[in-house]
Amino acid sequence: MLALAIPVALVDDHKMVVLGLRTLFHNRPEVEVVAFAHDAGEALAACRSKHPRVAVLDVALEGSELDGFELCRRLRSELPDVEVVFYTGMDELGLAQKAIDAGAKGVVSKGESAGNLLRAVLLASSGESYISPVFVARADQRDFDDLSPKQLAALRLLAQGNERKRIAEQMGIGEETVKSHLSEVRRKLGARTSAQAVAIGLINSLFDYEGEQAS
Repeated sequence: MLALAIPVALVDDHKMVVLGLRTLFHNRPEVEVVAFAHDAGEALAACRSKHPRVAVLDVALEGSELDGFELCRRLRSELPDVEVVFYTGMDELGLAQKAIDAGAKGVVSKGESAGNLLRAVLLASSGESYISPVFVARADQRDFDDLSPKQLAALRLLAQGNERKRIAEQMGIGEETVKSHLSEVRRKLGARTSAQAVAIGLINSLFDYEGEQAS
């Protein structure tokens, strides 16, 4: 195992999916599969003992008492250092929002290339988000037009990984003003945290993943 390899747990009720993901990640030096499970109970036990940095979960866990969303909530509550990425074949409207609300950092469609799942895992390990394009759709009736240009600019810069001080420098405003802008963004988007606000922005196409540089 490389010193910087990210420990990952894989959870899917289909054994062939888990086997395929284990094979995929085995060939990538950035990650190491430290645990795998086929139901929620196994997943909780494995994550408690193996301490992965990222858990890759399916949404539908047949035969489990918990679905993927509830498992995500349990993991985030009991093991807050474990970030969650959903890997799912479902594409129902609102699924990505449900995943983010449950505490996930990423949502990847099984119809996407394997490289995007790896990308989502790497981003999640550093606290960033990735949402598959298939899920990019308005999930509710939030009034996104209510965001001011400066509020949206602050959110875009935040999505790029900038801290408040750097956002203030790039926008030419004070840190307290940045704090106020982001507070208003969270309120208007109905987000509890700045990370959730970024995820909502991604889901609803408020900006591209790479973001746009503010002038």
